[in-house]
Amino acid sequence: MSEQTNMEPYDGIKDSHRKPPAYFNVLFYGLIIWGVAFSAYFILSGWSSHEEFKQKMAVYEQQHSAEKPSGAGY
Repeated sequence: MSEQTNMEPYDGIKDSHRKPPAYFNVLFYGLIIWGVAFSAYFILSGWSSHEEFKQKMAVYEQQHSAEKPSGAGY
């Protein structure tokens, strides 16, 4: 049995060990920073989708309560 002495992969794929382009790094880390800032804004601002839903439902019920017929037997 002969051992493979050269370190090249058997399928011909070679690793280039190149750095990614600068714009990729800026985009990557910028998106991480944006995601943390965006999440912190909504967590710390007190915004709640449940409260927003309650407000919209109250407006909807107020608008549509006048449209219900008075003698409706639901």
